[in-house]
Amino acid sequence: MSESSLTIGVLGGMGPMATIDLLQRIIRLTPALDDVDHIRTLVDNNPKVPSRINHLINRQGENPAPVLVSMAASLESMGADFLVMPCNTAHLYAQEIESAVRIRFLNMVELTVERVATQVHASKVGLLASTAIHQTKLYESIFASRGIATVVPDDALQSQLMKLIMAIKAGDLNESDLLQRTVEHMLAEQAECVVIACTELSVLGDSLDVHVPVIDASQCLAEVAVQLALGGKAYE
Repeated sequence: MSESSLTIGVLGGMGPMATIDLLQRIIRLTPALDDVDHIRTLVDNNPKVPSRINHLINRQGENPAPVLVSMAASLESMGADFLVMPCNTAHLYAQEIESAVRIRFLNMVELTVERVATQVHASKVGLLASTAIHQTKLYESIFASRGIATVVPDDALQSQLMKLIMAIKAGDLNESDLLQRTVEHMLAEQAECVVIACTELSVLGDSLDVHVPVIDASQCLAEVAVQLALGGKAYE
């Protein structure tokens, strides 16, 4: 690898397990023979970012945006050449982050939608995401702009899914058949592709056994980050 490879700045801690998962993906994707071949990565693994759920859904608690902006600016000042953030829900504050720095912010949501639209060519996708993502329609609106319909879990399944997400945040990585059952519900609704749009659920993504493409937002972000850091052109 060239010593001039770019430095990645990671706005992390939302949650810590999801951040570690992204870092592992970046390491696995990097063609390295020794330490020096890996990509320099500056990580702010900050689990003290105010709750996105409380602010977006419960309409209470501190706005996370100023903390995220401060993290981004610090990573930039430390030498990050571009930024990534392994939390789909926090991308609802992407505009504030982008406006606060001069370096590029790789938007995981947009990259994931682009991957589905250009490589999978699905007309309907099943979306595994937090309740905040569904209620704000962050993914749904971008998919709709590309002519792609979305299938989401019913209220009962979504409630269970949120419990699973919180369990992963608490460090419980026991595999659950809930993810599989949720996906099978989506397939019954004619989903042609499954999108894992929660970085906690990405940790369990390999447990899925389905016959349709599974696009993982964390994997998309890791692939584009490595490609950009090593001098390749990121997906536009």
